Amino acid sequence: MDQQATDASGIDLVRFRVGTLTLAVERAKVLGMCETQDPLAPSLADLLQMQESAAPAASLGRLLEFDHPDGPHSLRVDEPVIHWRLPTSDLRPLPPLLAARQGLACVRALACVGHPPDDTLIIVLDAWLLPRRVTAADDVHSPDD
Repeated sequence: MDQQATDASGIDLVRFRVGTLTLAVERAKVLGMCETQDPLAPSLADLLQMQESAAPAASLGRLLEFDHPDGPHSLRVDEPVIHWRLPTSDLRPLPPLLAARQGLACVRALACVGHPPDDTLIIVLDAWLLPRRVTAADDVHSPDD
């Protein structure tokens, strides 16, 4: 996690939905956000090979622009998108068996907020480790040339 985004009281996150899951990334790694209704916009659900939301096609989504060492990229996520501060005491590392078995290096931690039966599991992702979508522009600038 980015040292500037954390302090003794918490970490700033951007929380959003992808399908039926609630995910979050560090606020410092989100460069911007805009509305979209374009079903062809690159989807975080597609990159993570997850089922898309069952919401109607006309529902409002958001394009989040993520900071990345290879350059910024935008991905579509489901509403609501919330800037939120999580107490660091609520952040849990992945259990060792889950960490060993999961195929996504971008999953960094878990958090559970609220109280049963209304509690919510939040999967915290590292935006720098999100899979990158290969585009035609990537093929043109291939290092193999």
